[in-house]
Amino acid sequence: MPLDDISPDARVLIAVVTRPCDLATARAEGWYRIPLLRAPRALAAEYLAFYQTAAFGDERWSVRYLAAVQAVGLARRAELLPAEAQHPRAAERYYRFALGRLTALPTPLPSRRLRRICFIPTTYGQLLRAHDVAELWHPREDAAANWGELWGAGVNQR
Repeated sequence: MPLDDISPDARVLIAVVTRPCDLATARAEGWYRIPLLRAPRALAAEYLAFYQTAAFGDERWSVRYLAAVQAVGLARRAELLPAEAQHPRAAERYYRFALGRLTALPTPLPSRRLRRICFIPTTYGQLLRAHDVAELWHPREDAAANWGELWGAGVNQR
């Protein structure tokens, strides 16, 4: 995806990736999961960007990759990760985001202070302007005004 073609007002959801295998799945298989019970209210997003935790070594504590959201659905964790069928949350439902190709941001966005991050709704323009992850929490009010709708409205959550 050419990054120059993305509107500065495009909605981006920063999602935390705690395991390198999950980022590898997003890259190789084109999907990412978010637990239904832990999903943010502001799930509306045209793109997902990934905040990498300490598990990523030299790439830790930063946002480096972005992918277009192509579709969203629901699935049980055991369906998404059959090799982890005995996981304590295997029966829980997850949003499954079908993604386009992972693309590296022009400049990685660091978190200069260690902070607990779950999800951050922002815009592509804010993502590019920011010098620190902390600057993503307050996107321009006019860009954030439409975050109330659920991306993928109509997905049966029962």
